[in-house]
Amino acid sequence: MASPPDGDASSASPRVIWDRRRNPTKHVSDVLRIARWQLRAAIHRIKARNNLGAQDRIVIHSDGSVKDSGGAEIGNIFDEF
Repeated sequence: MASPPDGDASSASPRVIWDRRRNPTKHVSDVLRIARWQLRAAIHRIKARNNLGAQDRIVIHSDGSVKDSGGAEIGNIFDEF
């Protein structure tokens, strides 16, 4: 299992790095220090497990946590490896 980038795991409040409907940019995978294909696969699994479709908006934080558009935590990118 991968772990969050140094410094982000202990942050009091992880920052939002993505909150749009489109596919996350390379910037998101760079911030999380993972390959873009890993990010895409993790998002796909998290959305599928939560009955969300490709067009459903999610919010990704710098610690890898993922929330739905209502603010409920639905997974973590790093738990998907």
